[in-house]
Amino acid sequence: DALPISEIEAILEEVNSDGSRVEFRYEAAVCGGIPVIRSLQSDFVGDEVSMISGIINGCTNFMLTAMDRDGKSYDEALAEASELGYAEADPTLDVGGFDARSKLKILMRLAYGIEVDEEEIDCRGITDLTTVDFDYAKKLGGTIKLLGVAERVEEGKIAAFVSPCYVTADDPLFAVIGATNAIEILSKNLQSSTYIGQGAGRFPTANSCINDIVALAKGDSSALPFNPSSGDQFVNDYQSTFFLRIKYEDKIGITRQCGEICEKHDVSIHSILQNPVTSRQDAAFVIITEKVSLNQIKAVCDEIKELDWCTEEVFYMPVLREDWMR
Repeated sequence: DALPISEIEAILEEVNSDGSRVEFRYEAAVCGGIPVIRSLQSDFVGDEVSMISGIINGCTNFMLTAMDRDGKSYDEALAEASELGYAEADPTLDVGGFDARSKLKILMRLAYGIEVDEEEIDCRGITDLTTVDFDYAKKLGGTIKLLGVAERVEEGKIAAFVSPCYVTADDPLFAVIGATNAIEILSKNLQSSTYIGQGAGRFPTANSCINDIVALAKGDSSALPFNPSSGDQFVNDYQSTFFLRIKYEDKIGITRQCGEICEKHDVSIHSILQNPVTSRQDAAFVIITEKVSLNQIKAVCDEIKELDWCTEEVFYMPVLREDWMR
């Protein structure tokens, strides 16, 4: 298992206590060949990062591209990813979102100076996604990406999550397809900075490793490997517009019951979408909410799934941007 960041810092402090200049470099740890770690160490020192959002797992982005563009099922997309070597023999770390969560933790320390137990970061993978979700996403004019997101929700408070997200067609992350990785950093001075490239594979990863080795051999000195700690606090909740997909067995009063549950938890409904029903025993509709908290959505989903017409767990995902209706 990887050492916690605090332990790595303690080792470096001990080793360098006699005036040595031992450095720790790890560019390949996040997004393979994309130099995002070095950039966060040096290019945002005088800036203030407000949000990081990124496609930081190539396997899942390859699968979601196949589901969206080629109409493949989850199982078909996973089989293709495995055949091409993008997925491990046990793909749980990828498809469960856990690999992306580990990378997001590192990015949060670099961007916000905050160390979080990654088990506290809300993490949902792509295993519950279906072709129906992509049908509705296309109807809305966008697509679905598995993203790692960290955001300063208010002064001194940082929220983060890994989840499938609805992304609009004009978003910088919309056109990132296949096993490509991409990270967008929003900040006070630079506004929007986007890094796109190969996030996995032996050559992109080796390129980052060699760059680190050469920099050390040349005697280049980096800033602190993880940037200084801050007094910011992690909060395990965030607000967003949400997409809810509900599978049901057709009965009278479904819309009314959903509305009553949403009203009970102060969740305002923006719109309800429903494709033509081909089977009354296996149909689905989508609710788009106004901006609400994750905990409110979880409460709504938990209550809806207990209704006799709801045939499985309610799937939910955040909409990435507040201005998604442009």
